[in-house]
Amino acid sequence: MGAIARAAYTEILGFPLVFWAGILTYISVGAAFSLMALGRRSPGRFRWHRRLGRVAFLLATLHALLGISAYLG
Repeated sequence: MGAIARAAYTEILGFPLVFWAGILTYISVGAAFSLMALGRRSPGRFRWHRRLGRVAFLLATLHALLGISAYLG
């Protein structure tokens, strides 16, 4: 966990990686929500909604792992 904790606080553009993972998670959840809310009639949009949901889940898992590693490692 020590290597993950070090990676979590690697700075990119002045902010740690855990910050950027959280921002990307928030954006992907918002995109999935807006895609579903705005595209109710198109069947192809649901496919992208599911894909964005999976990406959001993976980013949220990464964000949680990076955040928890700071306290455990």
